[in-house]
Amino acid sequence: MNLEKILAQYDAMFGTYSLNEIEKYLADTIAEAKEKTEMGILVTLLNEIIGFCRDTTQKEKALNYCDELQKVLKEMQLEGRIDYATSLLNVANAYRAFGLFEESLHLYEIVENTYKGQVDSKDFMYASLYNNWSLLYQEMQEYESAKDMLLKALVIADSYENAVIPQATTRANLAATLLQIGTEEAYQEAVRYLKEALAVHEKDGGGDFHYGAVLVAMGDAYSFKNDYENAALYYEKGLFEIEKHVGRTDNYARVLEKYEYVKKCIEKDVNAANAVEKADSAYKDAMWISNLERCRVFYENHGKAMIHSRFAEYEDRIAAGLVGEGSDCFGFDDEISTDHDYELGFCMWLTDEDYEKIGESLQKAYTELIEKYVGKQSKELFLSSRRGVFRIKDFYSQLLSGENPSEYQLAAATNGEVFTDKLGAFTAERNQLKAYYSDTVWRKKLAQSMHDFSQYAQSNYARMMARKDIVTAQICVGKAIESAMDLVYLLSKSYAPYYKWKRKGLEKLKMERKDFSLAGEVLSLIEKIVKQKVQAEAWEAVVYNAATLNTGDANVVLFEKIAAAIVKEMKAQNLITGEDTFLEVYIGQILAPKQMADSKQNAVMDAGKRISMERDSAMKEELVEKIVELEWKQFDKVKNEGGRASCQDDYGTFSIMRKSQYLTWTEELLDSYYNDLVTAQNKGWNLITEKYARMMESTAPEKYEELKKDLPLLSEDRIVIQEEIIRIQVGWMEEFAEKFPKMAGNARSIHTNEDTAFNTSYETYLRGEMGTYSESTLILYGRFITGLLQENRNLAYEIMENTAKLYGYESVEAAEERM
Repeated sequence: MNLEKILAQYDAMFGTYSLNEIEKYLADTIAEAKEKTEMGILVTLLNEIIGFCRDTTQKEKALNYCDELQKVLKEMQLEGRIDYATSLLNVANAYRAFGLFEESLHLYEIVENTYKGQVDSKDFMYASLYNNWSLLYQEMQEYESAKDMLLKALVIADSYENAVIPQATTRANLAATLLQIGTEEAYQEAVRYLKEALAVHEKDGGGDFHYGAVLVAMGDAYSFKNDYENAALYYEKGLFEIEKHVGRTDNYARVLEKYEYVKKCIEKDVNAANAVEKADSAYKDAMWISNLERCRVFYENHGKAMIHSRFAEYEDRIAAGLVGEGSDCFGFDDEISTDHDYELGFCMWLTDEDYEKIGESLQKAYTELIEKYVGKQSKELFLSSRRGVFRIKDFYSQLLSGENPSEYQLAAATNGEVFTDKLGAFTAERNQLKAYYSDTVWRKKLAQSMHDFSQYAQSNYARMMARKDIVTAQICVGKAIESAMDLVYLLSKSYAPYYKWKRKGLEKLKMERKDFSLAGEVLSLIEKIVKQKVQAEAWEAVVYNAATLNTGDANVVLFEKIAAAIVKEMKAQNLITGEDTFLEVYIGQILAPKQMADSKQNAVMDAGKRISMERDSAMKEELVEKIVELEWKQFDKVKNEGGRASCQDDYGTFSIMRKSQYLTWTEELLDSYYNDLVTAQNKGWNLITEKYARMMESTAPEKYEELKKDLPLLSEDRIVIQEEIIRIQVGWMEEFAEKFPKMAGNARSIHTNEDTAFNTSYETYLRGEMGTYSESTLILYGRFITGLLQENRNLAYEIMENTAKLYGYESVEAAEERM
């Protein structure tokens, strides 16, 4: 038996095999070692399985293996030797884990006595002994003794420069002991040790089993100070690490109890805070009347009488209210709002015909009314443009400037209150705006905000933190928060106000839309984010892992919770499917809503056949998704001489372009190409890089000469086949361009002779792409093209039809007409 291979196989099984399979592998090798009387190997494997059973809390099995190991050690007459003591230490740890404290203490003493005279006092074997011994004292609640043991262990661990994980583990254990001592001095010392331990684990990438214990200890520290929100964050991360390494053990259950406890404390604190907030709010409400309400009362008491007495015949044709720019129109005003543009007044809206007749005289009467009851408003620079008499169309034109008004302009045009509109002309315009965006525009805005959140919150924030660029990281936080709020407004299908009122608007949305919990969830998480502080002392203690961008700070976790809440809501609205919380991956689904099958066809279609077709279609779409995801990962890694291309950050467009092509393919062809991508990935080869390199034969010949020696050689026969396929497809594209010149104009130029260093034609792109196909994929692709040709189908048209639909058009024809 080869012990080295056995242990290597055992280590490799974690993360791939189930715990039952791993345990069976150890038990089988132990049985084989007994059969072959490989006693040295048997001792090692018994030690391994004792540790495994201890970590997975299998008490009876662990104790049986402990008895068996001690029996084997005695049979081998190993008492008094170092390897005997090492095995006894493992047994002592198992006894400790399962509550046999006296037995464990006795064995630790034997181990220490065995080491004396045989092991150097600075040897790491002592550090391991004292670390474990301290845990026993902790279990026995003898915390001062535990502290003494850990300080001995730490002196030894710190003397080894590269023993970073043991150093971190010792610090975490020491911190846990200090927290149990309970004094303020011990607490401060514990936090210092925990920060040092976390820094080590973060630098190591968080891959060690003990990382979970450190996270839990930090949760304990926060809980000790009643900082339950931070405690919950660390317990949550600790639970994840424990489950990842050893599953839901008794230790997991203990930590879960702590987590549930602090969550209840948070809920209790929130309820108490809400009670105080409600009391404060009630007091403020009693003392404060919004300007919208004051203006409505002013209109009722004075405005209506002025209109009735001087414009009685137009009384039923004049719409009045308060709508437009300003916090008071949104109902967001407070004491601070009174410093500018804040006076009594209202708007009156007239049709063009009525304005021509009474516009000037009505405005004069309004000015006299304001001066009589309010006073002159000369100090208000903008108020005159926001109050008074307006043509209906001019009022909306003033608010909605330009062809594409901003969202906050639309919010301003639909806010406030219409006090009266018996004619209905003003309200009709208002209701059209309130009907919200078209589905296509809405989805594009949704996709853009998803992209923004992914970039700022889920990618760049961590990168900036990893670089310790605090300034840029805070910019990312601000932009991430705003894009999260934009997503809430979009998913509630309500216009977002100007940036300074977005948070206030979420409060209002939370109160008014009891059926829409996302507003409250995201608002709560955002408020937690802005309460995080970057403290210089803590900052310097954190070490960031540049590969995983694992910052360990709370904002990363909070951003993921926001993303999860958004994904949950989008799934509830049937916008997406999937479990990933990285919002960027769903942009393709948002921009490409599935078209419902024709209802008449569904009515006559056999139910079994329809279900089969839907299942096959779903399987094909899933395969296409996998291909696009693999290609995107490879595309993301393509290195350009001029730096990263902008299209490498535009998953939405990439996804639509690639899906448009693959949705036309047969499932057999898709399977073959998917295998090409997986095979290349396993070999460390990037097919997308290869494709672009092959295209350089035409677009950058000199550079191609440098690269071609590294590209797989294509046989002459294969090139002949490829060129025939390309000839057919170029013909199809020429035919398409003639019929749909606008759509074609937005695509690539068609012929290779049009290539430049900055322009790659359709023909050249095909040549590069087909050059990456495996022989089997190329054969299937050739059959696919031949089949389309025989059926008189134009592949270029079918791909562009998919593109048009994925962009929200009904068809190519509809897209061409609207371009």
